[in-house]
Amino acid sequence: MALLRGRGLADAHLVALARRAGPREGALARLLMEEGLVAPDAYYAALAQSLGLPFLPQGSFRADAQLELLPPPGFPGPLFCGRTPSGERLAVFAPVPESVAAIRALLARAPSLRARLAIATPVALELAGRAAAPGLRLASERPDVSARAVLTRGQIAVAGLAVAAFCLGRLLTVEALVIFASVLVTLLGMMLGALRLLAGLSHTPSPRPAQLIPARLLPRYSVLVPLYREARVAQSLVRHLDALDYPRDRLEILFLLEEDDSETRAALLPYLGPCMRVLTVSGAGPRTKPRALVHGLDHARGELIAVYDGEDRPEPDQLLLAASRFAELPPSVAVLQGHLAIDHRSHRFFPRQFLLEYAGLFDCQLPWFSARGLPFPLGGTSNHFRRTALDAAGSWDPYNVTEDADLAMRLVRGGWSMQMLASTTFEEAPLSWRAWHGQRARWLKGWLQTLLVTLREPFRLAAELRRTRLAVLLVYLLAMVVTLAAHPFFVGILLLYGSGVAGLLPRFDVLGGVVLTLAGVSVTLCYASMTLLAIAGAAARSRLPSLLDLALIPAYWLAQSLAFYAAVVDLVRRPHRWQKTEHGLARRPSRMPGVQRRGKTH
Repeated sequence: MALLRGRGLADAHLVALARRAGPREGALARLLMEEGLVAPDAYYAALAQSLGLPFLPQGSFRADAQLELLPPPGFPGPLFCGRTPSGERLAVFAPVPESVAAIRALLARAPSLRARLAIATPVALELAGRAAAPGLRLASERPDVSARAVLTRGQIAVAGLAVAAFCLGRLLTVEALVIFASVLVTLLGMMLGALRLLAGLSHTPSPRPAQLIPARLLPRYSVLVPLYREARVAQSLVRHLDALDYPRDRLEILFLLEEDDSETRAALLPYLGPCMRVLTVSGAGPRTKPRALVHGLDHARGELIAVYDGEDRPEPDQLLLAASRFAELPPSVAVLQGHLAIDHRSHRFFPRQFLLEYAGLFDCQLPWFSARGLPFPLGGTSNHFRRTALDAAGSWDPYNVTEDADLAMRLVRGGWSMQMLASTTFEEAPLSWRAWHGQRARWLKGWLQTLLVTLREPFRLAAELRRTRLAVLLVYLLAMVVTLAAHPFFVGILLLYGSGVAGLLPRFDVLGGVVLTLAGVSVTLCYASMTLLAIAGAAARSRLPSLLDLALIPAYWLAQSLAFYAAVVDLVRRPHRWQKTEHGLARRPSRMPGVQRRGKTH
């Protein structure tokens, strides 16, 4: 009572409020704050003074770690590790009013604790925690759509029951299981192959905006560029982003660097333009690209948000085209995906196959999906978002290592749609097996995470399938994962049959004929559709693949299957590990292919 009286409240008023609050400890203070008669800052400042502890206002400290500290014995409530601007480390807490007497008694018994404790408001603690570990926000607020947990208890229980039933022989015989799996794989492969064939046979250019928005009406644009160990490409990256044709008073480019990445910071700083800033991503959580993006989004001021990678070279008018296209499209279109293309030639196997794969995907397949209003998996870069859509979907999940597929799935589940953008960002292909394999295994691990999260709640998923076009994206991802898993086995069956060994196996006549037919259909359709996409995609860039490149597509698919099984192992052992791809190794042209640079809009 004396504490509150000292803050200017009349005795008669306090007595009346005390009667309402009742005798319970802390009830009066809680009532005063709930009714707005005392601001939380005023209450906690007065409490700190009465306890002989420092009070830290909102924004006067930052979190040193997201994890709560272990409180001393008898301490009523959690502690938060914070650091003041002077560098002093303190255990910060926001005691509930009901715990004040216990804290006072504890400090009387152990007065040395005062040197290590400080008080702040609950809001100040929450904001400091979010700033320190922005990546944990989705996992804490919407754990049902976060990949923080690989499997839920329900999924583990269902998997355990299925394995137990099979082992007891009560569910399916081995023969029935093999035929069922083969039919499922073939059906998914046929759907995926049919989509690819349709895309490869139809030329579907991405639409350009009818007219560009006048410079004075352009919305504010924020470009997020997460980087880690990218000093080799820093100068080229800044040069190509500085060439973006967009009014500088409506543009901000945020480079998102990890605390320990002093090399990239030193490489960037000499070349930064007036609308460019470097942000340090600190705090707890997995060290992943989406975690950095969440941190950048918290500091971004734009109505539109773009994402680029370290090796990217976007066409100069890409932001203008995206802003103008958004103005024409309905508000339900959440994201525009730019075309991605490889701008360097190589005699090596992986970069040549990667070039054909990107051409088929971004110049044929995704434009075909977009033209028909169908959802598609986003590329990991050259994404342009409405800020409102990102916020509604919960932005990126730092625990998913393929953040683009995960975010696309959540946007579609929320009723949003996506379109392709008639602009290209040029990229660098991985040159070696090690670089390609690490990147592809990470992508596939993220796809597995996305599917496991999506399939957590079957009844909710069924309702979403009825009211959205989620089924297209779900089947696409499932088909990719399942066909890659089965591909080496189907190829092995065909090789066994072709060599004559299969006929010597027991019961091959009963089981082998069915599986052989399904394997032949699946593998043939897979190779035919990928070959057609490669030819059509290369033709869209005025190129023609060599016969050798086309003949090696089966080998590339087998390499993808190896990457898939590496992804499964990594999902079990290190689900949130980010396998970084090294950039700046290829000999790339100094200018982007076929791009006429315009003067920048200032």
